[in-house]
Amino acid sequence: MYLIRNNFHSLFLASFYPNNIANEYLMKNLKHLITSLLTLIFIIGTPLLLHAFSIPTAEKVEQNIEINSVQNISNGTHFFKGTWEAALKKAKAEKKLIFVDLYFTGCAPCIQMDSLVFPQKAIATELNNNFVSFKSDIFKEEIGKKLSMKYAVVGFPTFLFLTPEGYVLDITSGFHEIDELLAILSTVKKNASEKKHKKFSPSLNLDYPKFYRTAYMEGKRKIPFEIVDVYLKQQKYLGNEIPYVIILGLSVGGDYSKYILENAKQLAKNYSRSQVKNALIKIVERSAKSLAKKGDDISYGILLEKIKPIFTEKEWLHYHKIFQNNYTKLKV
Repeated sequence: MYLIRNNFHSLFLASFYPNNIANEYLMKNLKHLITSLLTLIFIIGTPLLLHAFSIPTAEKVEQNIEINSVQNISNGTHFFKGTWEAALKKAKAEKKLIFVDLYFTGCAPCIQMDSLVFPQKAIATELNNNFVSFKSDIFKEEIGKKLSMKYAVVGFPTFLFLTPEGYVLDITSGFHEIDELLAILSTVKKNASEKKHKKFSPSLNLDYPKFYRTAYMEGKRKIPFEIVDVYLKQQKYLGNEIPYVIILGLSVGGDYSKYILENAKQLAKNYSRSQVKNALIKIVERSAKSLAKKGDDISYGILLEKIKPIFTEKEWLHYHKIFQNNYTKLKV
């Protein structure tokens, strides 16, 4: 403190010197002042910063997830700890729907759901009373990999809402606020009562091509476009389940992006609005680069208007701003 006070005092005195001397004196003492201030900040601030912003190790993150899971079981949402087959059997016996949380260790939105949403009474009551809830790590557990492959999972966490027979009622992804998740659960129950299922088959053992299976089961996702293209060109209808999950799960571009864009409304109805929305976001990101380079503002505006119906009003307010800002930056 003495060094800082002394330097301030020196700077004050310099104001009385002639200009040429004062400038030299100011520069000299200003350097001392800055050095002193930085030293003080380092001494006082370092322990506080280390405490406030300490980054947890992977081991600590995993421990936190495990702790949160235990808390959810005892105080909030009860996640079934048995096998997938046992979860289906339990749902049938108790006449409940199935809620699946697909996550991975270290996923920030997944941890937020565990700590901020699932322990809440309103969520826990709804899930515990009407659903058999099931969690699976998509990298560590076989069933997590299979479910990810089945439903072309690319965003996390991904939530599956199923009937006891395995029919899909809805699929969503990302962090959900409490009210948002409650609204989704209400809609899912209504769809179940009206038998409004999506087009996914209930089987986990479809005849997927080897490249798609290894992408999810072995994590080998760098697949040449030509291989995927040859397979998809052999399919009679790209709107069938397997071609659909391949295009979305592997983010296949080219004419297949155009197919998703042109058929977004029907695909959202058949499979998942959330999934199609996420695919459209990627399509916009890719298209923005080429259109911005050409300065084709009209085509970019037409593209945004085409995808808008797939978004909710709240989502569009958020994403439209992002799309426009990104496009503007790319034009510079």
